[in-house]
Amino acid sequence: MTREGGYWEWYRADGSIKRSGYFDKGEPVGEWITYDSEGNKHKTTTRNKK
Repeated sequence: MTREGGYWEWYRADGSIKRSGYFDKGEPVGEWITYDSEGNKHKTTTRNKK
């Protein structure tokens, strides 16, 4: 999957998930979730396509 489209996840050096969300044509769209260091949802942001 490229950054042009699809689901992505980012992880910390310790292997815990940091952020997840979707790209459409290189732009972040939809629901993006930021997780705390224990993998619990910390914040949810909705990104609208420009």
